Amino acid sequence: MSRQLLTLLTICAPLSAAAFMMPALLGHGPVDPAWAATPLEGMAGYWSGGGQVAMSSGKTERVKCAVTYKVGDAGGQIRQSMRCASQDYTINALAELQVKGEQVSGSWEEKTYSAMGQVSGRYADNKLNLNIKGANFTASMNLSLSDCKQQISITPQGLDVSRINIALAKC
Repeated sequence: MSRQLLTLLTICAPLSAAAFMMPALLGHGPVDPAWAATPLEGMAGYWSGGGQVAMSSGKTERVKCAVTYKVGDAGGQIRQSMRCASQDYTINALAELQVKGEQVSGSWEEKTYSAMGQVSGRYADNKLNLNIKGANFTASMNLSLSDCKQQISITPQGLDVSRINIALAKC
């Protein structure tokens, strides 16, 4: 197991337990997306899972991920912090999104590779379909929500990565 993956698991395992137990310690049960006022509010919290990263060379790698969402303004503001690691690849990304009706805008940054861009897109039917444009790359990011699960698909152009598919759960 790579050092980066061990570090990710060491950091994320306690966070997962704390995120689940904190509401109970405060006298509330675990946050359940089914009780959220909107599907976007149900995104709040810690999500984990894994998937696959496909490189432009054709090589693929399994990846484990931890994603945290902070949601405000009844789903109108979303902060996504994503950390993923495989044997040879890491993702350390942050997205700040504003949702007004079906319109989505904001910013995106991948810290490991110093890539930044602006986000635009749509939210409808529990799906976020986003476009990210940076100085030297573009990417589409599609996110589907259902109950306690979500699927994230990222397709960049202009980077060494050609596709990232991730399945996450929080229940």
